[in-house]
Amino acid sequence: MLWFVVSIVFTLITVGLVVNTAKTRKNFTATGLSLPAEPADSSGIFNLPRLDGEGDDKGKSRKAKKPAAKKPARKPSYLPAVVTAAIAFGSLAASTVYTQSVGQASVLINAGGTIAGQNTEPGFALKAPWQSLSRWDLFSQSVTYAGSGSGIPDYTGGQVSGQSVTTSVLGGAQAEFDLSVVYSLDGNHVESLFRDYRSQERFTKQVIEPGILAVVRDVPSPYTPVQFRGEKRGEAQDLMLERLNSRLNKYGVEVTVVNLQNISFTAEVEESIKAVEVAQQEQAKAEANLRATEISAQAQIVEAEAKAKAAVAEAEGQAKANDILTKSLTDKVLQQKWIDAIRDSNGTIVVPDGAAPLLNLDTKSSAKSE
Repeated sequence: MLWFVVSIVFTLITVGLVVNTAKTRKNFTATGLSLPAEPADSSGIFNLPRLDGEGDDKGKSRKAKKPAAKKPARKPSYLPAVVTAAIAFGSLAASTVYTQSVGQASVLINAGGTIAGQNTEPGFALKAPWQSLSRWDLFSQSVTYAGSGSGIPDYTGGQVSGQSVTTSVLGGAQAEFDLSVVYSLDGNHVESLFRDYRSQERFTKQVIEPGILAVVRDVPSPYTPVQFRGEKRGEAQDLMLERLNSRLNKYGVEVTVVNLQNISFTAEVEESIKAVEVAQQEQAKAEANLRATEISAQAQIVEAEAKAKAAVAEAEGQAKANDILTKSLTDKVLQQKWIDAIRDSNGTIVVPDGAAPLLNLDTKSSAKSE
């Protein structure tokens, strides 16, 4: 809008210069020369004759001076008008052509404040000279609450920076934590957002920040201090992310990251948490030892069962072998084994009383040998 006003001003100046130059050129004489008027005497308007002769020599010594010829006047030029016209044209171009980078959206606003439309495409674009732009940043915006400060958040477009968040957990204990939230804005919603909030910073103050604080202060209420800072923190973050998207999606806002850090409590609660954590560690250690004992006992049982099975299998195998051997040991086989044993033995053979002789000697052969 400013460039449009500048272009109008310089256009009027250009018109005035053109008109004035045209009139001057019209009245300009062909020669451009003029004679100067004769200078008046220093003694007055009238030159009176002197009575004595003192002034005669001076009067004679005076010579009539010829008037100096004036230089020819230059013809008026249109150059100033050309310069102002160029400035007017440049200002007009600046008021109609604009650029938009990736990750930006613009709302076109008429001079009366009505909305002419929106543009979400990057590159060069045109608008009416009397229209102004409301720029919206579509890149990821961050909302950060960390540490102590003045208590007054700082706003930069869609970004917020403030002090750490305080809330209550199960049992009424006060929790304080740092929070980081990352979100992005859908460019197709900027026209309606401008109609309702007029700027991205006002939208951030009135919708984004209150919505985030309301959700992150409500989610921790069902958790104990130990859970919120320990095993349930990831669950709390996921729940915050889900509820924020449910709350802000209708505005074209998508929350992508919720991160909790540096969760702390009052000194009394911290002491209680430490005691609980120590007890949990002891319990975890005892459970680990118990599991180790159970595993060792189970291993011994498995080993004993394996040994028993092996012994049974061995006994069964031996029994089967004995059975096979028993069935295979006939009288002739036993007698042959006995003979083999006697033949291979160099010592004394003891035959139990009542045992059958192992050798049946032929009496005829014996008699002949005698």
